[in-house]
Amino acid sequence: MQGDLFGEPTRDTAQSQWFTPPWLAKRLAQWVRPGDRVLEPSCGTGNLIAALMEIDLRHVVLAFELDLAMADHARGRFAGPFSSVHVLHGNFFEAVTLPTLDVALMNPPFEGNAHMRFVRRALDLAPVVLGIFPASFEYGQERDRELWATKAAVTHRARLPERVDYGGDQSPSFDSVALRIIRREQPRGAGEQRQVLEEVWRPGDAG
Repeated sequence: MQGDLFGEPTRDTAQSQWFTPPWLAKRLAQWVRPGDRVLEPSCGTGNLIAALMEIDLRHVVLAFELDLAMADHARGRFAGPFSSVHVLHGNFFEAVTLPTLDVALMNPPFEGNAHMRFVRRALDLAPVVLGIFPASFEYGQERDRELWATKAAVTHRARLPERVDYGGDQSPSFDSVALRIIRREQPRGAGEQRQVLEEVWRPGDAG
């Protein structure tokens, strides 16, 4: 795989390689609590990790990336004798033994409802998922509704009023949203009402 002028590997849009822009990565990373042990299951070249480490270098991050060139790039980006970022080339769905984790931070693939599978698996590994998802995720297909009824609940939602530029002339045209999702300890009860804190994020507000 060839790289661009800045050394970043050329993305393959056929593999849903749409990367989180810095302003959005920074806003999402601000939802991570100090000292959290973080899983990044599809790190690409590491934009979410970079935003997180800019806030607090003490975070411990375990990241996975299927694309070898992307994984190598991210590994080099955070290399150092005192680095607490560990980037693995591989599929996090196939990982068997993992350390205790506090939160998953992600912008997973959307195609084929892959984001739902990422959330399900991540909630097996960490009690909280912070991520970018299609705006329809909470209200989508029957299999999504089953997820919300039995395994997951949204506590924070950030609306993205303009379609996000994920890079290149063919950036996806779908609407997306940032969600803080927690693992349910028991299925949703009849008549359950849960308060969801809602924000609106715009590029100029990243700080």
